[in-house]
Amino acid sequence: MSMRISRFWLIFCSLAVLGPSEAAATPQFARQHRVDCSHCHVAPPRLNERGLAFLLSGYRLEGGKANSTLPLAVWNTFDFEARHSADFTKAFPGRIEVISAGPVGSSRTVYFAEWRALSQSIGGNRHLLDRSGRFEDLFLNVPLSRGGSFSATVGQFRALTQVDVSQRLSLSEPLAFSAGLTGRRAASTRLTGLRSFSASGRQPAVRAEFRRSEESPTAGWFGAATLPLTGEFTIPFTDAASFELEGRPKGVFLEVYRRAGLSSVGGHVFIGDNDRRLATVVGTYSVRDRVALLGAIGRFGAAGSADTRFSVGGEFTVTPALIGGLRLDHRTTLGRDPALLLYGNGHLPFAPAAWRQALRLQIEHRVDESNHTTSVAVSHVF
Repeated sequence: MSMRISRFWLIFCSLAVLGPSEAAATPQFARQHRVDCSHCHVAPPRLNERGLAFLLSGYRLEGGKANSTLPLAVWNTFDFEARHSADFTKAFPGRIEVISAGPVGSSRTVYFAEWRALSQSIGGNRHLLDRSGRFEDLFLNVPLSRGGSFSATVGQFRALTQVDVSQRLSLSEPLAFSAGLTGRRAASTRLTGLRSFSASGRQPAVRAEFRRSEESPTAGWFGAATLPLTGEFTIPFTDAASFELEGRPKGVFLEVYRRAGLSSVGGHVFIGDNDRRLATVVGTYSVRDRVALLGAIGRFGAAGSADTRFSVGGEFTVTPALIGGLRLDHRTTLGRDPALLLYGNGHLPFAPAAWRQALRLQIEHRVDESNHTTSVAVSHVF
């Protein structure tokens, strides 16, 4: 493996790299507040502490007044994937996404909507899976107490809050959060897939949240209880993106952690139907906005089987326009090897703040015995 790693480090370091996130709504906020992307990001899409405070404050800048602008961002991506072990390559338009977020009027309620007019990915049969018309996120967050210590979120969203994987710099999500627990078999393969649960998976849900802030909105104790449902909100363009909703919860997801700026320590558990259980400990650590570390390890079980899964990685900010990282993912299932991912992400904002846009290029290389893959995503966000 050492020969492979050195060769791919050479490829990795020789490329300029630019990629995606739910923070793709950034141009909307840059236009509204007349700020550069670096105001809220260490290196987009990863937030700095000021950006995290903006998010936790309901998309409001302290002492700032939002300017009038169309409250939308559009994110276009073209993808390329090469599976070297299988001698397979494919290039295709991956997404056209419309994103909007912000306060609802003058209230403390906030909304987030992320809709994919075009959504394509490579399926297990190596053919394109077209899920155009689905919502990545569609939710309201409503404060339930003065000061926002208690709030409720309803809609479609990720259960996990300690680590927002939509702000990741890699193309893939950490295995410790993304690997699913299979639910009961349904009448269709699509509904069977939607019954699966992972901490970073999106689904219709209701969540009650608690926050005990200290010196700033980004410091203190955070906790949440989520009831995830089976389904997906869509404006369906294809059978693979049909509107689905089952009223019975998959289970309950509980999370608690302590945050100090961009560093945190905590964990979460899921207790669900079909004898599904998971318990994961998570830690993040940031060093002066230059180095970001992540570690997560958990025990996962369903239908009489169990395994351990972990993700460990780090990212280094070279400049606000260029960042690189690596991550090791592994699960203890018999016959599986650890996967090493080398990735890079950069960001090129352009145009005046009133018309803020960005170009991104993201490159990721995965090294393991069974899935030797290079992925590239080129994006324009405006």
